[in-house]
Amino acid sequence: MSSLSKLEEPSPIDQRMLVALVRMQFGEPFGAWLESSIDTMKVERSMKTGKIKYLHGSNGIFLVLRPTDGFFTLTIDAAILLNELEANAMENGITILTEVASFIKDGRNVFAKHVVNPNPGIQPLQELYVCDEERNVLAVGKAIISGTEMATLSRGVAVKTRHGIDA
Repeated sequence: MSSLSKLEEPSPIDQRMLVALVRMQFGEPFGAWLESSIDTMKVERSMKTGKIKYLHGSNGIFLVLRPTDGFFTLTIDAAILLNELEANAMENGITILTEVASFIKDGRNVFAKHVVNPNPGIQPLQELYVCDEERNVLAVGKAIISGTEMATLSRGVAVKTRHGIDA
């Protein structure tokens, strides 16, 4: 028996909450996109708590709401869209050396020495997407260290990868 309810339309209050959370976590471009697309989205709730767990788009799960802190985790589909919306500056992503792209696609962690020009505004525990030098999304994950540390350190894990596109 599943612990999740069926897909349903988000209520107006849910819509406002989801859009506000996306704006706060990922920025205005992604928030504006979600606001214009929220009518096509569905939510899936926990049967036990009634809280939203998943935001579904046309291709399946689009964003996952973490119950521990109330923030979203990215899926590959959401990361690809976010990368397109951040065409000028990557606020929620990092670029890695193309030579290690195959490892990252398989879901391996990103090491600091492989990160190219990270955004200094990246904070530890921030949700990120990982791109190669041609801006192709390879994976999604969570920053372990800040963007400034990614630029200066030559050892250690920079991003703990959650999903690679080939994993």
